[in-house]
Parts: sequence; C-alpha cells; structure tokens
Amino acid sequence: MPDLPLVPTRVSLAEQTARLLRDALSEGRWVERMPGERELSRQMNVSRPTLRMALEQLEREGLLEKSPGKHRLIARRPRGRKPSASRTIGLLTPLPLQEVAPFALCWMDKLRVLLAAAGYPLEIYSGQRWYARRPEKDLAELIRREPAAAWVLFVANATMQGWFAKNGLHCVLSGTCHAGIDLPSVDVDYRAVCRHAAGQFLARGHRRIGLILNAPGMAGERESEIGFLEAFHREGGDGATPLVAAHDGTPASIRKCLDGLLRLAFPPTAFLVARSLPALTVASELARRGLRMPRDVALIARDSDHFLEYHSPSLACYHHDPDLHARRIARVVIQLARGGGIRTRAIRMMPTFLKGESLG
Repeated sequence: MPDLPLVPTRVSLAEQTARLLRDALSEGRWVERMPGERELSRQMNVSRPTLRMALEQLEREGLLEKSPGKHRLIARRPRGRKPSASRTIGLLTPLPLQEVAPFALCWMDKLRVLLAAAGYPLEIYSGQRWYARRPEKDLAELIRREPAAAWVLFVANATMQGWFAKNGLHCVLSGTCHAGIDLPSVDVDYRAVCRHAAGQFLARGHRRIGLILNAPGMAGERESEIGFLEAFHREGGDGATPLVAAHDGTPASIRKCLDGLLRLAFPPTAFLVARSLPALTVASELARRGLRMPRDVALIARDSDHFLEYHSPSLACYHHDPDLHARRIARVVIQLARGGGIRTRAIRMMPTFLKGESLG
C-alpha cells in the first residue's frame, strides 16, 4: 500500500488568534461585549488587520455580532464551555443580611455549610445596583472582578434573570423564572399553595376573599395570583369574588392596601397574605381595628417564619423547611460548578399547611 503524502498545514496567525478568542469566550473572560480592537490587539500582541480577520471569523460562526459602538457584542459562547477555574459560589441579594427575612437567612447559612463540605466557599454580595432597571454594566463589572464557579440569585427580577441567561453564566435561582427565561430554579410551588389556600376559605363559606401580595415584579407573586384565581374557577362558581391588592413592601403601604379592601361596600371576610412580615402587619392591623380572628375575619399567611409562632391567635400558614430549600439549591449549584448538566430545570416544593386559629 503506497504511503500517503503527509503535508503539514500552516495555520495562519489569524486562525490562531481566532482559536485563542474562542477559548477565552468559553472560559467566560468577557461577559457582554468584547474589548475594542485597539485594546485586544495590544493584549494579544497581533496587528489590527490580523485581529480583525479573527473577529470576522467569529462573527461568521455566530459567536460575535457587530454593534453601533466600537465593541462587538457576544452573541453566544462556543459549545462545551469549560467550567470556571474558581471554586467560589457567589450569592446575590438586594438587601443587606440584617434586613433579609429569617427564613432566607436560615437557608443561606445552611447552604454555606453544604457548599463548604463539597469544597466550594460561598461569598454573599448584597446591593441594589445589581437589581436596578439597567444593571448590565454593574453585573458585568462584578462578574469580571469576582469570578465564580456558579451563582445563586435571590429574588432576581426579570432584567437580572435575562442578563444571566443571555450571557450563559452558571446560576440557579432561589425563586421562579419570569416568562421566556429558562434558568435552573428552586422555589415553593406558590401556584399550588395559593390555590389550596383559596380552597380552604371557600370550603368554609367565605365568598369575598382578598389576596394581598407585593407589587408585581417577582415571578412568584404572579404565580401566586394565578393559583389564587384558579381556585375560584374550580370551586367558587356560586358568586364567590376574588379581590387582589398589591403593596410596595413597606408597613405604610401594607396598611393602605388593607384599608382600601376594608373600605369596600362589601369587604373581604378572609385574607391570604404573601410573605410573613406583611402577614404580621395585616394581622396586627385587623386587631387594631377591632376585627377578631376567626370570628370576624379569617387569615392565612402564604409563608412562614419562626416569629409567626408568637402571634396569638396562631396564624394559619404554609411551612417550608429552610434546610430542604438549601439542599435543593446546593445540589443544583454544585452540578453547575462541576460543569455538569441539569435534568430538572425547575424544582418546586409544596410546603406543609399548618391550620392555625386564624382560619377557624
């Protein structure tokens, strides 16, 4: 059999540059956009024409796209992205830890222990700037300055979720994805919870039922409203009326929200209140107005925290184990940090219903 001719192929400098750029994109060296050509040519020690040929090749491959400015946008990352060299797990929260609800503090603390046991230290970053209407620049700077193997996003809004999804960063939501966003997530099944709670009221003869939740912005609140209304379509066909009201999270806004419902010609006789602190505000405000539970009005708290145990009469609520929440997040985030795939993208858990004295 004749020998096959072995002819070495010369790889052009432009092709070598393109390969190096692909590797850098795979490693997540740049987040949203590339540096300008002048800066890139300096970093890579190649001429501008050579660099431009490499960048145009990546544009043809669909990895980069031109923008009106000097910087090319990162359209997508090469397949088979390499896991980050960092072993740190970053957690983003809009609030300083002293203002975070006890339930969240508990699962964050447990998460730190679980990750440390697996060799992944947890770093918590708190700040409103990453949750602003236009956080792209601040998020890109954080990722560049504090590279992490994966991220945990706490109460992430639609803009933040979309940014992490667009940039292909390893992350898991402690919460629910907004419409059109596909990220791994761990959350309570708020839709099922609120459907069940409304059913509890309807079964006890209540026909005007109020849902009090935080102003729109979080996907879990929207899921709560959907589940609440579903109960009326399924079980409340004999004149039952759902009433949905939203507040901004401050005590004054919660009281104003409740006042608006109670001033109706036919006010609610039962309230489902999202989140534990607003539930406490509503319960105390009802008592201040002389309305006794459950004789005059019934109440269910959608969520629970240990301080609700000290309210008298005891409040009906849904108890979710913070340790279980932390374990679910830890399992997903460790898989992501190791570069593995995620089978179940959305993990939803049904908490335990505790029938307190406020329901009757």
